[in-house]
Amino acid sequence: MQSEGESAPGSAAPSRVFTRSNGGNRVTLSIDGAFLRVDVSGDGLDDSIVDCFREAIAAGAVRPNMVTLVDLSNFNGGVEWPAIHAIAGLVPWGSEIGRASRVAYVTKSAWFSALLKLVSVLFPKSQHRQFSGVHHALQWLHSDEGR
Repeated sequence: MQSEGESAPGSAAPSRVFTRSNGGNRVTLSIDGAFLRVDVSGDGLDDSIVDCFREAIAAGAVRPNMVTLVDLSNFNGGVEWPAIHAIAGLVPWGSEIGRASRVAYVTKSAWFSALLKLVSVLFPKSQHRQFSGVHHALQWLHSDEGR
């Protein structure tokens, strides 16, 4: 599903939206220029999240070096490692010259910091950091420290 419009990075009106859902499970990729927001709700979507990324990449909306917010606040499932591996293999994440690839994860999960180390291995050319709220994540993503 796609919607058109202009907006500032991180605002409520992204220029492109790609969504997959199955019952109470949903993944949404919202793209505004070089800003990507990934919202995951429910207990996971296995290959649906991969399909969502494939569609967004094929449409030219997602590039390897985007400033990315992954909001897992409403995620209550397990990590689908085959899906994470598949996403890692879609494009050479973090490979564009002149642009830093930064990913902020919003989750209140105490165990996520251990998973973040594994994700950093799968996506070695990107900077990864965990936050408990969207506001601080966006501050880091758009700060000089995050560049």
